Amino acid sequence: MTDDQLSRTAEAATPASDEDELRAFGYEPQLERSMGAWSSFSISISCMCVTAGVFTTFAYSLGMVGPVFVWTWLIVSIGQLLVALVLAELAGRMPISGYAYQWTSRLINSHYGWFVGWAGLMAFIPGFTGLNFGLAPILLNRLGIEITPTSTLTVVLIVLASQLAINLAGVRIASRINNAVAFTVEIGLSIILTAILLIVGFITNPVQSFSFLTTSSVAEGNGFTTAFLLSGLLAMWVLTGFEGAADLAEETKLATRHVPKAVIRSLLFAVVVGFFMIVGLTINIDNLADTVGADVPVAHILETALGTTGATIFEAVAMIALYAGGLANMAAASRLMFSLSRDNMLPGSSVLKAVSPKTKSPSVALLVVAAFSLILGLVGTYGSTQAMALIVGMAALGYYAVYGLTVIAVLVASKRGTLPTKTSFDLGGLAGPVRIAALVWCALVVLCLTVPELNHQTALTAGVFFVLAGIWYAVILRGRINRVQAGVPQGGIVR
Repeated sequence: MTDDQLSRTAEAATPASDEDELRAFGYEPQLERSMGAWSSFSISISCMCVTAGVFTTFAYSLGMVGPVFVWTWLIVSIGQLLVALVLAELAGRMPISGYAYQWTSRLINSHYGWFVGWAGLMAFIPGFTGLNFGLAPILLNRLGIEITPTSTLTVVLIVLASQLAINLAGVRIASRINNAVAFTVEIGLSIILTAILLIVGFITNPVQSFSFLTTSSVAEGNGFTTAFLLSGLLAMWVLTGFEGAADLAEETKLATRHVPKAVIRSLLFAVVVGFFMIVGLTINIDNLADTVGADVPVAHILETALGTTGATIFEAVAMIALYAGGLANMAAASRLMFSLSRDNMLPGSSVLKAVSPKTKSPSVALLVVAAFSLILGLVGTYGSTQAMALIVGMAALGYYAVYGLTVIAVLVASKRGTLPTKTSFDLGGLAGPVRIAALVWCALVVLCLTVPELNHQTALTAGVFFVLAGIWYAVILRGRINRVQAGVPQGGIVR
């Protein structure tokens, strides 16, 4: 069934149009509403991009603690499902671009919402930058080009420019690409290739027993717990972005119905496929030391398990997924920046909120998001010895800061009795326990991403990012909001 058919099926049961619903929140529709149920699901799948994320951070997690890291995936999955349930509820109640910024601004106030929105930018921009950095070494390795910081950055810049061009052409084109990639790559080929890895690793040509998945390269009591927690970075990063559909809610038909389902379904899909993928890769490791020491460890595993042809196909799938994931996350970042600018929350908001009359895309916000990605790439390449870990760590920290701050806002609004009207997705009596558990989970992850010494550079970089947000708020934004010159619309105003 197509997007339009899915949308028309539910349309009869929806009393208010999407446009009227948006006006009720204080905004005149500006973006093109062309996405349906499948596109909404696809955008979240692409924002998470399981195949791409596994290729990007598998080596880090494996090198941190050894094969036993695979079980961190299930631990993180439980915590993220709790978060997804909370966010899906909000996505159905407030289908507005800017997602968590909009939600928290309306649940508490725009002062609070500003820091949530800023954390969201810290998630999305490093997020798609990290995906592009993950694509570069795979491509260079396949082309036989030496992998150096400069060659990697060059590929990243080329990819970034092409993604920017596609997003500037409009959401209709970008969503078609994401739809195709989600169906053929993330859902189709990734499942098939994962199944092949499992069959080879467990049945036709096993090189390890199942017990290999419980072995560690770190001795018990010798920093094992810290290493095990740090190895969870793969799952902590890959299992984020499922709320991407909520950030493009203003471009989705019947958003109150389609977006909450997209949030939950995309995460469940990622949990299942991702777990079997990392198990399939890990069980095919013939020599742990050789694998960890390889330029691209995942490529090394594929070469030994599937041969050159199989490895080439799997790597092609990963590169396509990485590219589409970067494309989707760039779109999500630009919509968040657009939403903040529409409410006069950022420097230069009058320029940043501009929407192309031809493509209906936030063109200036896209350009600025790409520029920030470029700067982050330069800093990560020449200012850090662990560029990928820094960029991915910042993205993950940004996501979990957004999640935690959003859950706090929901708990506060629930206690005040000011949560918006229930919609098609509601947790009912389970809402309270789920929200509290989700908050505890987010706090634990933030600690894991900041407290260990290995993550101090990530914590410091993120801290600088938030100091900048605090300075802008204290000097300019706080006064704007108090004078009602910034923040979400109030008193029936329609912008």
